[in-house]
Amino acid sequence: MTLFCPARVPVPLVPSLLLPLLLLAAPAPAASDLPPQKVDDFHLLDQNGLSRDLYRQKLSKAVVIVITGNGCPIARQSLPELQSLRKEFASRGVTFWMLNANPQDDPESIRKEAAEFQVDFPVLLDHGQWVAESLGVRRTAEAIAINPRDWTIFYRGAIDDRLGYGEQKPKADHRYLADALGEFLGGKPVSTPRTDVKGCAITFPPAGTVTYTKDVAPILQAHCVACHSPGNIGPFTFPNYDKVKGWSATIREVLLEHRMPPWPADPSHGAFENPRVLTETETRTLLQWVAAGSPRGEGEDPLAAHPPAAPDPWPLGKPDVIVSMPTEFNVSATGVIPYQYFKIPSPLPEDAWVRAAVVKPGNRKVLHHALIFVNYPEALKSIEPKQNAGTAGFFTGFVPGTDPVPFPEGTGKFLPKGTEFIFQIHYAPTGKPEKDLTQIGLYLLPAKPQWELRTRAVTQTELLIAPGASNHVAQASYKFRKEAVLHDMSPHMHVRGASFKYEMLYPDGRRETLLSVPRWDFGWQSLYRLKQPLKIPAGSELVCSGTFDNSAANPSNPDPAAWVIFGEQTTDEMFIGYYDIAVPPQEATARPARKEKPAPDEPQK
Repeated sequence: MTLFCPARVPVPLVPSLLLPLLLLAAPAPAASDLPPQKVDDFHLLDQNGLSRDLYRQKLSKAVVIVITGNGCPIARQSLPELQSLRKEFASRGVTFWMLNANPQDDPESIRKEAAEFQVDFPVLLDHGQWVAESLGVRRTAEAIAINPRDWTIFYRGAIDDRLGYGEQKPKADHRYLADALGEFLGGKPVSTPRTDVKGCAITFPPAGTVTYTKDVAPILQAHCVACHSPGNIGPFTFPNYDKVKGWSATIREVLLEHRMPPWPADPSHGAFENPRVLTETETRTLLQWVAAGSPRGEGEDPLAAHPPAAPDPWPLGKPDVIVSMPTEFNVSATGVIPYQYFKIPSPLPEDAWVRAAVVKPGNRKVLHHALIFVNYPEALKSIEPKQNAGTAGFFTGFVPGTDPVPFPEGTGKFLPKGTEFIFQIHYAPTGKPEKDLTQIGLYLLPAKPQWELRTRAVTQTELLIAPGASNHVAQASYKFRKEAVLHDMSPHMHVRGASFKYEMLYPDGRRETLLSVPRWDFGWQSLYRLKQPLKIPAGSELVCSGTFDNSAANPSNPDPAAWVIFGEQTTDEMFIGYYDIAVPPQEATARPARKEKPAPDEPQK
């Protein structure tokens, strides 16, 4: 990170006897007078739970961030001028945000303050204060104006000179921020790039002494090494201090951008069994360590002394039964490969219940995803799970970012004798020929469980996303005719996906947000397992809603000029809200088959 250095200016010579007096009289520069010249990217949620990423504002002409805080008189009295500035400059391409870094302000109180004072700006929630610290913020009511062409600060300071401590003018003599924006947008040098700020002081915790051996290594062992070790999914490893120090700048970057740990769910909604998150204290520790130059500390190197065990090809242990593709599939070096379907008879000699079904990719470099469907014998079609090529559900699967886990306690999935597995596999060429032999491992239960687990889906297939659309909305829903118990949720979109939300509408009129993913990440499609399973009354409606970003601001967008529809390839889109519910097991008796679209029945490739 480059620190801001003021331009050199000529200094008149003064008699040497006067120089000490001048130095004593000159005030020391405040911390906020020495901001970083270039602002690093960051990701925060706003008061409404929407994702805000700085570098996604690259199409704006300027970005203004105003520091605020609940109860601060100067911040509150600055709001009318801020509203006026947005009215004046928003049409010229200026984006206005506010940022609250007060440790005493929680999300609910920030929402109440915004509602009371009719604040319709996004108020970014920086409760951990890492963005405020990276910006050198010390007080509220400070405005920071950023050039999205190179992300440098072109103005920093007060909005105007109207407000002071316990006093205010009827009218400002100097509209510092307005003048700076006008000059910048007019292509002129900003005449006053820095001014003093009067606002409420923000409390920051004291910076302690942080070392690798005492503070950092335990955090990495608990949260990072499982992936960042030989043979695991992390692109680089953390075997010792020297390697970790070498990656320290990247650690800081991914923490500020909330790319790691990979858990995009909004913490305001839902409590989950398997969150991949750091506490605010852990994040602050890592950032302080990087800022201090990554000191090692005394004693042995914990990561070198206690390396993780080699990854097990079957993380849940050796399966009771392994079902494999019949032969290796040859993946071409280039081109678009249609979905491949492989039909494999179940080797189970009798009816069985399974407590887990894990997909083991044969070649992770080319396996984009795999869904496994089941075809029951014809006499049992009436109790076969709904699947419809994956738009209604599936038996098990693999997508990027998923961890193999057993089914929830007390549940299982049914495999009658004579079942046929159908592997649906999406391959992505790497530029050279590859081979793949994917398998599934079945872990059997000794008896019928209390509950049958079914993977279902709420799907919207009628997608038509216009070129350049930055906030295309999609929605789908399902109404429960019978009681059920909800255990897991797993949203699915492609690279233009922006956000995804699950809500439950209850028969008594209540509306509950079960899961909100404000920033969709195609590379990490997590399974969200509720810490406390949710009993769903009959008549409840599950509503899935989300947005797509087909604009040039989306760094993952392959073609902002394209119309996009629902389809299988990554350049198409999908909107599927998978979920796992537990229902009483159905009896495996012959009944008339229900009429529905069957699971895929493609010829074996």
